[in-house]
Amino acid sequence: MRSRSITSLIAVVLIGALTLSASARAHAGHRSRAAAASHLQVTEVEYRLLLSRGIIKAGPVNLETIDRGLDPHDLRLRALASRGEIAAPQLKPGQHWKAVVDLKPGIYRLWCSLPEHARLGMHTTLTVVR
Repeated sequence: MRSRSITSLIAVVLIGALTLSASARAHAGHRSRAAAASHLQVTEVEYRLLLSRGIIKAGPVNLETIDRGLDPHDLRLRALASRGEIAAPQLKPGQHWKAVVDLKPGIYRLWCSLPEHARLGMHTTLTVVR
């Protein structure tokens, strides 16, 4: 009788471990897909830039900028190791802009170039990984 209880306990533990392992694999797969996303949304408000994610995968990226503030805003992106920059047009409140941009691995600075906006806090960084 005791060996049957031990056998049942072992079976329950094994089934639990297999279920946990499958769940962990599914969750890890979800994280991999999220990290590989090729969409970045930048929401502009006074005086902040809010990124939909802080780390994205290098390559073509669907960049979307939305002005949710009360003032016009624009967006600039520049890799810290580069002189070239990507410029989104100035948007009026409620407007949005979309484009596909090719980002190489590195750290990027994002900011609003309108007078005083970056100084008031409208800047952030983005990490682009391989």
